[in-house]
Amino acid sequence: MSFNTELRLFATAWSLREYPSKLGEWTWAEKFAAIRAAGFDGIMSPPRAELAERGDLEYWAMGSLGAEHDAAAYFNQAAGLGAKHATIQLCDVDTPLAEAVTVAEAVIAAARATGVGVTIESHRDTFTETPERMWALCDAFQEKTGGALPVCLDHSHFAVVRHFAAPYWPKLNERPDVLARCGRFHLRPFTGHHCQIPATLDGVRPTPEYELWGEFVSELFGWLRANGTIREICVCPELGNAAPAYGLSCFPDVWRDACYIAADLKRRWAGRF
Repeated sequence: MSFNTELRLFATAWSLREYPSKLGEWTWAEKFAAIRAAGFDGIMSPPRAELAERGDLEYWAMGSLGAEHDAAAYFNQAAGLGAKHATIQLCDVDTPLAEAVTVAEAVIAAARATGVGVTIESHRDTFTETPERMWALCDAFQEKTGGALPVCLDHSHFAVVRHFAAPYWPKLNERPDVLARCGRFHLRPFTGHHCQIPATLDGVRPTPEYELWGEFVSELFGWLRANGTIREICVCPELGNAAPAYGLSCFPDVWRDACYIAADLKRRWAGRF
């Protein structure tokens, strides 16, 4: 990969859901301003009308699609809001492999029809919640279509399913062929028992668990820079604030943690670790 490969950072709207409180939630204008001020390139969110007012922030769409959903309607909505890309959580966890491949084909065709890029995410309670099922989907899709399945990797779900202990990198680099062509990542700090952990103690000082996760990220970034084939790496530090509440009541300020992670990811991408 060229050393000029670019890292682009997207804030998830989830970090600002019911933030700073359920009754005092920021307006969308305030959320967009905060995302911009924190140095993010864009926002990741399911399609919603309010996103039309985001200004110069790029839009990375996300959603869940199975055989029962209208993929064309979803992508038309995302395209209408100016999405350049959409990441899809595919099917239910108990969907047969052949059906999941068929749905993936339909999703990719619908995305292409609207000019929106697409990836399939590794995610809990979907077909791809375990590494084995994600790799099976990649292989079956390749065998049926002759093309590579576009993926967005969220390693936190894999780590929790396997209850991995640090160091994480040797255990999460099972399929370098898939990783090399991956240009989208959800990088939420995790341990082998929790898919979201606090990044900091107080918005400034990193937690010991975050430092271990950061070692994984540094190795991931170093590997991508040496072996990846995608020239633009798009990353979302996907910390959730509420609904669903991945964070616990004892966590520090989630939005401050998301901003801390974004700055740290830039540093690690530049090799300063």
